[in-house]
Amino acid sequence: MVTRGPLLFALAGTALVIVEGLTPVGLVRDLLFLTIGAYAVAGTVVGIRRNRPRRPRPWYLLAAGLASWVLGDALWVFSDHVLGIDPFPSVADVAYLSAYPLLAAGLHMLLPVRDRRTTVRALLDTAIVGVCVALVLWVAFIEPTWTEPVGTFAQQATAVAYPIGDAVLLGYLVHLGVSSVVRDRSLRLIAASLVLVLVADVAFQSLAYVDQYEGSVFVLDPLFALSYLALAAAALDPSMRAVGDVRPARIEAGGRIAFLTCAALFLPVTLLVEDLLAQTPHVTEAAAAAAVVIGLIAARMVLMLRHIQRQAAHLSALADTDFLTGLLNRRRLVHVLSRRTADARRGAQGRSAVLLLGLDRFTEVNDTLGHRIGDELLRAVAARLRSAAPEGAVLARLGGDVFGVLVPGVADDDDAARHARLLAGLLGDPVVVSDLGVDVEGGVGFVVLPDDGADPAELLHRADVALSAARGVADRVARYDPRMELGGALAPELMAELGAAMAAGQVVVHYQPQVDVCSGRVVGAEALVRWQHPVHGLLGPNAFIPAAERTGQIRPLTRLVLDHALAECARWQADRPLSVSVNLSVRNLLDPAIVDDVRDALERHRLDPSLVELEITETSAMVDQARSATALRALAALGVTLSIDDYGTGYGSLAYLQELPVQRLKIDRSFVSDLRRSHASAAIVRSVVDLSQRLGLSVVAEGVEDDETLVLLRDMRCDLAQGFGLGRPVPADRLCDVVRRIDAHVPAVLGLGVPAQRAH
Repeated sequence: MVTRGPLLFALAGTALVIVEGLTPVGLVRDLLFLTIGAYAVAGTVVGIRRNRPRRPRPWYLLAAGLASWVLGDALWVFSDHVLGIDPFPSVADVAYLSAYPLLAAGLHMLLPVRDRRTTVRALLDTAIVGVCVALVLWVAFIEPTWTEPVGTFAQQATAVAYPIGDAVLLGYLVHLGVSSVVRDRSLRLIAASLVLVLVADVAFQSLAYVDQYEGSVFVLDPLFALSYLALAAAALDPSMRAVGDVRPARIEAGGRIAFLTCAALFLPVTLLVEDLLAQTPHVTEAAAAAAVVIGLIAARMVLMLRHIQRQAAHLSALADTDFLTGLLNRRRLVHVLSRRTADARRGAQGRSAVLLLGLDRFTEVNDTLGHRIGDELLRAVAARLRSAAPEGAVLARLGGDVFGVLVPGVADDDDAARHARLLAGLLGDPVVVSDLGVDVEGGVGFVVLPDDGADPAELLHRADVALSAARGVADRVARYDPRMELGGALAPELMAELGAAMAAGQVVVHYQPQVDVCSGRVVGAEALVRWQHPVHGLLGPNAFIPAAERTGQIRPLTRLVLDHALAECARWQADRPLSVSVNLSVRNLLDPAIVDDVRDALERHRLDPSLVELEITETSAMVDQARSATALRALAALGVTLSIDDYGTGYGSLAYLQELPVQRLKIDRSFVSDLRRSHASAAIVRSVVDLSQRLGLSVVAEGVEDDETLVLLRDMRCDLAQGFGLGRPVPADRLCDVVRRIDAHVPAVLGLGVPAQRAH
């Protein structure tokens, strides 16, 4: 946008040029011309002082060159109108010619300093044009002047100096154009000023060969005046502050090729014009110039081809790189796998392992801490991968929170599993991002090439299947098995079956007993959803819950689980007052209808709300703290028990629990399963139990695998326990048998304080 000051300057200057052009030749016209020149010099200085460019020196040199031109005009007017003489050369010519080095120095300093390749390309383009222009100037002006027998040496030298000076300015004009910097309005105005003065100078020197040219040259005054004003306008424009700053170079365009083609044709066209004008052709000069230009064009084409090759390589690298982490992307990993599988088919390569590392609850980190922290977390995990990857490994980010590692040359399945465990161990310590320690867990699924397939897409799919299974096992590592549950890699066509599966009764609920650690008796059960698929068998929640959340089917699925669990709990009451716990996802917690869904289920089955426990993860409660707190208070008002599931895997802070109406904490299995072997895990569990009881919260230990762990929990005064060591999840019709075995076995273990035969 043109600012008001430069616009007013341009309008006033244009008005003066019009008045000067309409004024008859004489002193008044010459004084008006001098006024325009002085006006332009003043405008240039004012623009420099007002805009304060980062590089003021070249602008002052341009102002000095303009002032030198105007001084030459003033000396010529004084000589012509006061002294009545018009010598050649004169003092005015000294001023005129002095402007050229000043302007050239200013233009040279305005050219931004670039990398060597860009500078060489611009110099070659300038040289090509320079040779062509030099030939024209030699043929049209320099040779006729220099070989003219009339005139002194000083007159001939002065006459030749003007076209040489113009050629220098033209060279800088071309350099500005081919250096990819003429994009600011200020630079465009400088270019316009140079074009105007060059056109005027060439016309002036051409008229010098016409008889009685003295009266004709005055028609060129407006061109000179406009060139002065254009230079001043360039200094007044605010964009002049950044002129000369380094800019990204443009990619070679078709216009550059057209430019080189025109340059190659320029020299023969010059000879053709001379022939048409019946002049003696300058064959020798044209041949010499053609040889130089062809050599320069050849060098320029070589540089252009190299530039295009570098651009292609750069674009190829961008297409193969994950912009966030700098690792390879999925496309490139598939390409590498294609080559590996092809080599494996030929027997040219040994076994390789394809490992996928997936982060748990990354979406919740994004939702809670923001996408910036999430991005930094991904970059930090990528850095850990780089530092720990074996030599020759190929690292990639496949998208989201999933990373891929191709490890060549694995000896056997055990070696591949060892690499997978090392990869999973990278997430053992908190990841520090923005001075914030983020606890992040992950699983690793892997396949072995060529044992598990020879198609890259199928290998990645099977590794993803194994990754989903890994998230449900203790060591968080899984090798692909055809019988494995499909996990988070559930195919879209199977996800489309979920709605029909719920209607057909394929979605069922299993129940895992919860034991009172003090009495050893079963007091409740956790409801765990399963999908009895007719083709793939019994699928665990990891196979379809994540996809159900993404596709919006989590609400009807939660309603179904609530209905089954509360109906079963109501039937239990006739035999034994067991409670039931149901898991809610983050989507459920933020669903405005969840309170009504729970209320309706309670009323439909006429169940005491105190027998119902709703479990949420601690990170779920922190996704939207205000909405979560509102929903939890409304649920608590119904009389149900609220529990924080997997405690210790997210924020690990009891401070926020004071603001939420929860009555129970469930310690994550990762701490409980390692209780006997890790002093750190034992200290964490003991601290959570002690602090929870001080806050009036009961504690459930999840992941009890053996009797020794149960005894330790009893000694720590933990309230409830569950795990495979007590009883596995079973259908409702088998729960009574499991409860009877636990009631017969666990009290004996707790009463004696020594291991007894397992309950399962």
